[in-house]
Amino acid sequence: MLSDTPPKSLPEASVFTNMTSILNSHQGSWPLSLVLPYPVYSPLSTEEKLPNIFEPDPKKKCKKVTACPHFLRKHYAKNMCNNCYHKQGRDKTAWECEHTLRKHYAKGLCQMCYLKNYNGSKHIEEVQIKD
Repeated sequence: MLSDTPPKSLPEASVFTNMTSILNSHQGSWPLSLVLPYPVYSPLSTEEKLPNIFEPDPKKKCKKVTACPHFLRKHYAKNMCNNCYHKQGRDKTAWECEHTLRKHYAKGLCQMCYLKNYNGSKHIEEVQIKD
């Protein structure tokens, strides 16, 4: 933003004439003057500050998980973090393995049987690839 008042007239020897003397060094001696031109009005004075465009608090905050004490962790299911859900949040029992009293983990199996099945199938695939 420029001021309404025009700047005072520039002295005859200014920085701009110095630039001319640099480009055309055959015209006179260099530098002609060390006087700077009249400063253009700045919209911000030294007392003013730039407006803050950022909010003081971030918009996205962690949800407060109410069903378990780990409120800083990411919400998983039933208002619990991942670990608490797998330990306390499941109701069903396993029906595909002999451990019918254990909690259901995946594919009808308890966690131990599921991991045994999963790791065993990966091992069988690796053996078939090598042969």
